Amino acid sequence: MITRGIAGLLLMFTLVACGGSGKSETPPSSQSGTPAGTPTSAAVPAAKDGQNYQACVDGVCEVMIRKKAVINLKGAKFTATVADGTLKLTDSKGYISLSRSGTDVSRSGGGSAGGVAGGLAAVSWSDQDGPLHIATLTYAEGDAVIVSFTTR
Repeated sequence: MITRGIAGLLLMFTLVACGGSGKSETPPSSQSGTPAGTPTSAAVPAAKDGQNYQACVDGVCEVMIRKKAVINLKGAKFTATVADGTLKLTDSKGYISLSRSGTDVSRSGGGSAGGVAGGLAAVSWSDQDGPLHIATLTYAEGDAVIVSFTTR
């Protein structure tokens, strides 16, 4: 009997200390329109072409890549892998890596690569007498990225 009384008092003190009355209340809204106590992390945005990698064949697309995909940019095939918010595009000539914190570029075989402005990270590269590819990372989180490709 004493144990139940002590448990009841502890429950009452806990409710009072937390400001609770035992009734369900709607939390007040913050200025952003998100209820207080709701995580503020934004939902994953939608990519224009979703996960339709065939949309990249013409050299222009915006796709969501989760973990791994094969991307064909006007005949140039790249294996795309995503880990820890970093996109790595690999082909027979080297790789290009884009992340929230910047770019890591390595190309061999006479190609060149360099950074460009826009997005979280962006890079352009080309091979001798080949088209110019531009990749712009617009979202990067965990094993998913959204990247825009343009080939000229």
